[in-house]
Amino acid sequence: MTRRATETSLQREIAAALEQRHDAPLITVLGRRGRHRTMTGAELGARATEMQALWDRCLGEGPYVLMAALPAGEEFLIALVATLLGGGTLVPVAPPRAADPPGRLARMARTCGARAVLCTTNSRGAVEQQLMGEGEEPACPVLAVDDPEPVPDAASGGAAPCAFPIIQHTSGSTRFPKAVPVTADQIRHNCGLIQSLWSMNRDSVMINWLPHYHDMGLMGCIVYPLLSGAHSVQMSPFDMIRRPAVWLEAVSEWRGTISGGPTFAFLECLNRISEEEAQGLDLGSWERAFCGAEPVPSGLLERFHQRFAANGLARDAVFACYGMAECTLFAAGEAGGAGQAAATVPGPWAGFEGCLLSAETRKHIRIAEPETGRALPDGATGEIWLSGPSVCDRYLGAADDEEAESFFDAPDEVRWLRTGDLGGIAGEHLYIAGRAKDLIIVNGRNVAAAEVEWLAAREHADLSPSAAAAFDGLQAEPGHADLLIELRAGCAPIADPHAVAERIRKAVAAGTGVRLGRIAFLPRGALPRTSSGKIRRQQAAGDLARLHEQALCLDMARMTEGAA
Repeated sequence: MTRRATETSLQREIAAALEQRHDAPLITVLGRRGRHRTMTGAELGARATEMQALWDRCLGEGPYVLMAALPAGEEFLIALVATLLGGGTLVPVAPPRAADPPGRLARMARTCGARAVLCTTNSRGAVEQQLMGEGEEPACPVLAVDDPEPVPDAASGGAAPCAFPIIQHTSGSTRFPKAVPVTADQIRHNCGLIQSLWSMNRDSVMINWLPHYHDMGLMGCIVYPLLSGAHSVQMSPFDMIRRPAVWLEAVSEWRGTISGGPTFAFLECLNRISEEEAQGLDLGSWERAFCGAEPVPSGLLERFHQRFAANGLARDAVFACYGMAECTLFAAGEAGGAGQAAATVPGPWAGFEGCLLSAETRKHIRIAEPETGRALPDGATGEIWLSGPSVCDRYLGAADDEEAESFFDAPDEVRWLRTGDLGGIAGEHLYIAGRAKDLIIVNGRNVAAAEVEWLAAREHADLSPSAAAAFDGLQAEPGHADLLIELRAGCAPIADPHAVAERIRKAVAAGTGVRLGRIAFLPRGALPRTSSGKIRRQQAAGDLARLHEQALCLDMARMTEGAA
C-alpha cells in the first residue's frame, strides 16, 4: 500500500498550505550573526519529498513511526513536513543530554513502536547509548540524517498504518514523560481554536524560539502556522537563553505578529535586556504576546508591557494562556483580557494572572472535586479537568491504574482529562495556581509552591523566581517547607545569605502562612529540570542534601574570595 493510496485529509491540507505559499516565504530559520535561511512552500515540499525518498532507501517503504532526536533547525522542520506529507508518525524528543536518566530514549522508542531514531552524526553515539536501555539490543536502529545508511530490516518496528501524525510527550515535571498520541482531527480542531481566538491566518508572522519537541513550540509555533499558511521564523532556544534580546529583535526585524513563551522568558526580558538593546526595537506589529506553560504571577504582564510600551507594544497584546500536550496544545486564554482590577480577583488566586475564556473554551473546562468528579461552582478551587475534540483519550503504554488516575468517564459519557493542576473560574477568567502535587498545606489551606517561590524572590534582586523549588519538608511539621532557589545568570553569591534568608522567611510567613525551614541559594542550573525547562520539585526534594551542599560550597567560595 503506497503513501498516495492512503492519502489523508491532513496530508492534503499540508500539501495545500505548501502550494498556497509556493513562491512565498513559508519558514525562515535564523542563524548566528544575522544569518538566515528562508524556504518557500515549493522548496520545503521538494526537500521533504527528498527526505521521504531517503527514508524509503534506508528503512524500507513506509509509512512508519520515527523518533526525531534532532536539534532545532532545518533538518527537524523538513523531517516534520516529510512525515506529515507521507502519512507517517513523528515523535519529537529532546536530543540526549548528560543529565538524562539511562535508557530514556529506549523507553520512549519501545512505547511508541519507533522504526528508527533520527539524529545527527554529532549525537549518534549518545543516541545509541540511550537506546540500549537495560537490554543487550537497542530498542531500534539509528538513522543519522547527515550521513544516512540502510538500517537492519530485522529491527523492531517497521511499516505499519500510522493512526497518529504526531506523538508528543508530557513535560514530566512530576514523573517520567508520558506519550500522548495526537490524531489529525485533534490537530485540526485545536488549530481552529487558535485561528479563531488568536486570529492566526496567512497574514500572520510567527516568531518562535521555543523547543520543537514540546507542544507549545511544536504545535503552536510550527504546525499551526504551517496549516494556516502563515510565515514562521524559527530560532534556536539556546540563542534566546544566551541573550533574550534576540527574541524581541526578531519580532522587530521580521514584523512578528504572534510570539510568546513561558513565564521565565518574560522575566528574562525584563531583567537582562538593557536600555541600549531596547532602544531600537519596534514591537508595534506584535498582536499576540502569549505567556503560558506555568502559573503566571500577577503583575508580570503589566510590568512587561510598561517596559516595552515605548517600543509600540500594546497592553491588550500581552496575555496569559493555558494548555498541555494532552489537549494537543491550547485550552484557554486569549488577548483582550488585560487590566482586570486586582480587587476583583478572588483571594485564593490573587497572586496569579487569569486566562480569558471564550464560550467555546469555557464549555470544555470543569473545576472538579478530585475525589468525586463533582463540578464545583465558580469561585471555588478544585482540579482543572478538560474535555472536547482537542483532548486525547489515553496515553500510549499506560497501565490501567495510570489511566484511571488521569481520566474520568462521567455518567453523561463525557471523558474528562484530569490535569493535576489546581485552579478556579471567576467571571470570564480561568486561574491556575499550580500542580496539585506541589501544594503546601497550611492549617487546612492549600498554598501553591509557585506563590512561595515568587514571594521569596522579591526579597533579593539576584534570585530567580522561575528557578526555584518550594516543597514540604520530608519530616517537617504541617505548614512547614524548604526552599531551593537559584541565582540569576551572571550573579555573584549573595553577600549576606543569612540576612536574606531571614527576610524571605518573614515575607513568606506573612504572605502565605508557610514557615520555611532550610533555604538554599544555588548557582544557576543546579535544580533538576524537565526537557522543557520546568523545575522538578519532587526530585529536588529528594536531592535536598546534595543541593544544599552545593549552596554551602557557594557560600564557602564567597567567604574564601572575601578572605583573599
